[in-house]
Amino acid sequence: MKEIYDKLNYYLNDICNYLEKEHPFLLENIDKICRINDAFLRFLESYSLDNKTIQNNLTYEEVYYLAREIIENIDKNYLESFDNLIQSGELDFSYENDYNDSECVSLYKNEKVVKQIININREFNYNDVRLLVHEFIHYTNGKKQSINRNYFGEFLSIYFEFYAIDYLLKKGISKEEIDYLYRIKNAKRHSTIFYQYEIILLAYTKFGNLDDNTLTLLQEYFLNIKREVFEKECTTLCKNLCIAEEKNKDRIKENPNELGCALAEEFMAYNYKYILGTFLAVYAHKYSDFNDIVNLNNHINEFNDKTVYDICSGIGIDLNDEDFSQKLFSSMDEYINTKQIDHKKGI
Repeated sequence: MKEIYDKLNYYLNDICNYLEKEHPFLLENIDKICRINDAFLRFLESYSLDNKTIQNNLTYEEVYYLAREIIENIDKNYLESFDNLIQSGELDFSYENDYNDSECVSLYKNEKVVKQIININREFNYNDVRLLVHEFIHYTNGKKQSINRNYFGEFLSIYFEFYAIDYLLKKGISKEEIDYLYRIKNAKRHSTIFYQYEIILLAYTKFGNLDDNTLTLLQEYFLNIKREVFEKECTTLCKNLCIAEEKNKDRIKENPNELGCALAEEFMAYNYKYILGTFLAVYAHKYSDFNDIVNLNNHINEFNDKTVYDICSGIGIDLNDEDFSQKLFSSMDEYINTKQIDHKKGI
């Protein structure tokens, strides 16, 4: 294993230097994130998330104007920007899945936006509406780059996507035309990937370079993981990082200092943000005041003097609450079961 450990230490040194600068919340809270991530995967074992959506003949105009109706109910001040999307060419609907995923692309210079584009892969049902609302929220808070927008961007978009789903259901739209569990399933995908390397990142962050003694330290201070499991996870991560290095070889060759950034961006720099964003959105969906979330979206780039804990406290989420996990999973259970029960009844 020495060769694997040495290679991982080489990669993780650069990766963690990058994460420490751009994603300090992840490294500072790696043990807490690991625990709640593991609990989330255990929680989902008893749920079936296999809901399927059907297509219909929903037109481009119907998607646009229904999303506009929802945006107006979130904040009327957003309408000017939303109404300008088509004329400005900043909104594009793909009918052939031209994009890897629906997205809001923001190009920056000196931390200020130069250009923004919303790309939506059409699914030809009301998923198009919730996706447009999700990406437009990214658009509204993406005029600047900031550390807290980086942390809370997905939370805000997912929260208002949940709002869009509730809005559509109240209008009598069938759940068969809305993938109302998409964000839970998406969080599960990211959580599963994160699970595959979390212990290694935890070990490196807490104990430094990996070696034959790392497992003993993990077992003593964190969890009773078997040697064969740990070594298998190390081997898998090393292989994946080698693949990522090869994929980014031109970028790294041009600037060797980009190694940590390039490798982290393959998964480490965003898996946890989708997990965190979904958790906070589910929690806030039940416990937070809607107007507080709107206000946060409007001012997220102004809070650089506040920590993640401060911002969460301002919207009624106490991350230090001993019952946080219990409340989170209770909220998630309520969201999943309520939607599924209503689906069986019909709306």
